[in-house]
Amino acid sequence: MSRTNPCHPHHIRIRMAGVTDTGQHRDANEDSIFVDNQHCLAIVADGMGGHNAGEVASQIAIDVTSQFINAGVRIEGSTENAFSTAEPLQDLMEKSIQLANRRILQESSNDNNKSGMGTTIVCLLFCNNWFVIGNIGDSRCYRFRDGKITQLSEDHSWIQSMIKQGKINKEDAKHHSQRGLLLQALGNSEVDPSFTTGCPQVGDVFILCSDGLTEVVSNNTIGYVLSQDGSPQKTADKLVELANENGGPDNISVVVVKILPPRKSNSTIKASNTDHTGEAPVEQ
Repeated sequence: MSRTNPCHPHHIRIRMAGVTDTGQHRDANEDSIFVDNQHCLAIVADGMGGHNAGEVASQIAIDVTSQFINAGVRIEGSTENAFSTAEPLQDLMEKSIQLANRRILQESSNDNNKSGMGTTIVCLLFCNNWFVIGNIGDSRCYRFRDGKITQLSEDHSWIQSMIKQGKINKEDAKHHSQRGLLLQALGNSEVDPSFTTGCPQVGDVFILCSDGLTEVVSNNTIGYVLSQDGSPQKTADKLVELANENGGPDNISVVVVKILPPRKSNSTIKASNTDHTGEAPVEQ
């Protein structure tokens, strides 16, 4: 493991899985997801554009960011004290997102059928003691911790800007006709990603998702599902199932990440099977 990912966390185990679904009313799925347990990296991208160009944009975003981040972690992580803080990880993620934006712009300019294509993106990377979240658009990352669900990403949408300015409340925003209007997406001439960093804890559950989930499944319901036992794959499948049961008006993408305690080492297991003298107990 250390040869391919020199900064893989050792104080926790990370398990992630995801699913993307066309939904009930779309002819094609323009979402893309990336799940890499080995490199502790997850990405969701929600594409937009005619002639299936959204699917192209979201896949470019996934390919460019994942390859750049994994290469950067592998190269930079081999140096002494690499990634002892979250800042270089955030810098690495920002460079990957900016590169993806340039690639999408280039592809869009080379093909009239792809002109104006774009995509959201949300990335989650774990390295050493840190997690880093970066996003453009309204695909989201949440964390469920201690019974509470918290959005860690920032929506780059018109409706969110109105909420921040106090011109509309969150309840009214849920039903506003312009709630899907984005202020930023990959494919714009310039983008300014938002980032959140922190330290994962055993018991945390993270979720990355497109708005095909959050438009029809409430945060409280998402939190309840995340609180239940089950594998990341079963949890992701359940959330997509709920979105489809609620109409599934858009493509739905979900990646679930569970933070588990480290496996006991052989020496720990051996010690737990001995008494205070250091000898294995004798069955009576």
